[in-house]
Amino acid sequence: MEHQFEENMEQLLQVIGGRPGMDIILRNMILALVFAGIMLITYRLANTKTSYQPKFAVTLASLALISTILMELIQSNLALSLGMLGSLSIVRFRTNIRDPRDIGFIFWSMAIGIAAATQSYFIGIVGSVALAVIMIVTRRHGEERNAMLLVIRGSNSDLDKIQGIVNGMTEYNTMKAKNILSDSFEIVYEVRCHEKEENNVIGEIFELGGIDSVNLLAQNLV
Repeated sequence: MEHQFEENMEQLLQVIGGRPGMDIILRNMILALVFAGIMLITYRLANTKTSYQPKFAVTLASLALISTILMELIQSNLALSLGMLGSLSIVRFRTNIRDPRDIGFIFWSMAIGIAAATQSYFIGIVGSVALAVIMIVTRRHGEERNAMLLVIRGSNSDLDKIQGIVNGMTEYNTMKAKNILSDSFEIVYEVRCHEKEENNVIGEIFELGGIDSVNLLAQNLV
C-alpha cells in the first residue's frame, strides 16, 4: 500500500515537473493567436462604431497571450504555481467598464490562454464559437447617443409646459437640478434624443416665451 502511494506521488510530480517541448509551446502560442483573432472579430462585430474601443481590443489580444505565457510557466513548477496563485489573489481590477459585456471579453481572453496552454484545443474552439454567437446576438443595434445636459434659464415661463416639451421630444430625460429665484429660474435635465430633434427641442422651448437661454451640453466621459 505504501509502495503504491509512493509510485502515485512520483508520477504526479513527474507530470507537474515536466516541461513541454518547444514545438508544443509554439503550437500553443499560435492557437492562442487564432482564438484571439476570433475574439477580436467578435468584439468588432458586437459593438457599434461609437462603442468600439481599439485600445481595449489590443489589450484583449495581449491578455490572451499573457495568460498563455503564464500558464506555460506555472504548470511545470508546483512552487511557482502556488506563488502565482497567491499573487493573483491580491490583484484588484479597477478599470471602469463602460459596457458590462466587456467583462465577458476579459474572461474570454484569459480562458483562451488556459485552453491553449493546457492543450484543450477542442474546448477552446467550441467555447470561442459559442461565445462569439452570444456576443454578436446581444449586439446593441443602432448608434446610441450619449446623454446630454439641457440647461434652461428664464425669468417668466410656464415650467409645466417646459416639462411637457422635454417629455414629448426626448427618448429619455431626468431632472438633475431646479433653481427657482424670485425673478428667474434655472432647470437642468439629463436628456437623450435624436440629433435631428435637438434644434426642435430648443426652438419649442424658446417659443414659450420668457426664456433667456437654452444650452445643450455634452457630458464628459471618464
